[in-house]
Amino acid sequence: MNTSTPHLSYEIPVPKSKQARGLRRIERQLRPKLRSLRWRVVEQVLSWRNPEALAFYRRAMETAYLPDDLIDVVPQLKILYLAMPKAASSRIRSNLAAMIGNDTVSGWRSDQNWKVHNRKASNLQAPRHGVVQFYRMATSPDALRFTFVRNPYTRLLSCWADQYRDRPLVPGYGRVEVYLAHREMADPALPVGADKSLSFADFVAFACTTSTWRIDKHWQSQSDIVDLPGVAFDLIGKTETFAKDFERVLDHVDASDEVRHAAMPPLHTSSRRRLADYFTPELADTIYRAYERDFDQFGYARALPA
Repeated sequence: MNTSTPHLSYEIPVPKSKQARGLRRIERQLRPKLRSLRWRVVEQVLSWRNPEALAFYRRAMETAYLPDDLIDVVPQLKILYLAMPKAASSRIRSNLAAMIGNDTVSGWRSDQNWKVHNRKASNLQAPRHGVVQFYRMATSPDALRFTFVRNPYTRLLSCWADQYRDRPLVPGYGRVEVYLAHREMADPALPVGADKSLSFADFVAFACTTSTWRIDKHWQSQSDIVDLPGVAFDLIGKTETFAKDFERVLDHVDASDEVRHAAMPPLHTSSRRRLADYFTPELADTIYRAYERDFDQFGYARALPA
């Protein structure tokens, strides 16, 4: 008979939730290295099999603004979409996702629109997910390449209302951290502190100074964002005429009546007051001078919208 004393473990069990958090932390740490390793392998294969596609992708990565974030490649629909922040991009991505079987339209809520920008949820591909498909959608005569833009006045107002209004100017929120990181260089007289928030006039001053710095996509000049090398857009729609302009996309995919009915109108600004309540002539002039190329390139009048 075995009379030896059994080994007893006095290790305190780690709660599963803590284990899960640890695993997620390790996964996050490894993810960039694994992605880099995978890309090196893909790059070697592409350099041999599809050098044109690889060169096209590299040029986009080198010169375009956030292409892997803002470009959606949808080969199922033969579409390349450039998402312009604050120009109905959440609504458009919701509809594109729904068209390929990922319903992010039904029960849509503005406070959950981050889901439509999550590629796992929407299944909308970034260029890095398929370099060859990106090249094909960017150059194929059968594909539709489109984006939407917005009047610079209302785009800035919407950005301020969504991201800055009444928010304390301390770390802890992404857009505020962008502001804090660049405030000194833009204008050290701009407010800072837990008891301060950005007025619309302060935000306009900051955004207009940094509109070409590529520090944030929400107020980066639209003319810079659409400057995508090698891509000629078939449609540059306007948020102000969304229903009419989006028909071109629906026609391209031969959308059913059900899909057309489900296609949502664009987002409206988070501010419900009249534009004249926010804009002084001086503010409007500041915006026009900073975004003059946007006004000219996309055909917006200098006067405030009615």
